[in-house]
Amino acid sequence: MARSKLYFYLSSLLVIISFYFNTRNPLLSMHFSSMIKLIFVCSIINAIILIISIIFADKAIKHLHDKSDWIRKASKILPYIILVVLIIHIIASLSTFGIIF
Repeated sequence: MARSKLYFYLSSLLVIISFYFNTRNPLLSMHFSSMIKLIFVCSIINAIILIISIIFADKAIKHLHDKSDWIRKASKILPYIILVVLIIHIIASLSTFGIIF
């Protein structure tokens, strides 16, 4: 497997895992009794996961070959997907605090 595909898959997997640590996930509220603990843990874990995902997305773009393949287009779109995921997490955190919605 090419390195660009490996980094793309790892980055995509981390983005999917970060949705589990969304503050609006009802499964996490069972694990953490306090809202402060929930927000604190979700923020730290999501920050770490998304930073690693950004690093892998960057490596996926850097290791692209000259051939025109589906991974080239997907790797170029991946940073925008990570940005949308980050915005979703920010909106979920703000709605957990009661600032929005």
